[in-house]
Amino acid sequence: MNRDRGTIKWTAMMLPEHVAMLRDLEYRQRKQPKPEVDLQQLEEYEFIIAESLEYQNDLTFKYWKNGFYEKFTGRVQFVDPVTKRLHVINDQDEIEYIPIENITSII
Repeated sequence: MNRDRGTIKWTAMMLPEHVAMLRDLEYRQRKQPKPEVDLQQLEEYEFIIAESLEYQNDLTFKYWKNGFYEKFTGRVQFVDPVTKRLHVINDQDEIEYIPIENITSII
């Protein structure tokens, strides 16, 4: 039985620039478009965020950032009405600024 090394045997023939371009192409193909959030969903998010501000509950945010979906769990410290972002801090004192229009779900 003849064993083939697959793509490993061809990587030696590729220039580093080609490998970098292929990795960049794969990265760009994995990107997701920005989601559209309707007004009813935004009102529900506002209610959950206001309740979290009052009772200091931890929330888990799933949001879109630069083409990818990310999750962050923490307490909402304040809402910036000018930039329309949430200031969220977790137990390790890591701070994340989450744009309200990029939120896809709140748990």
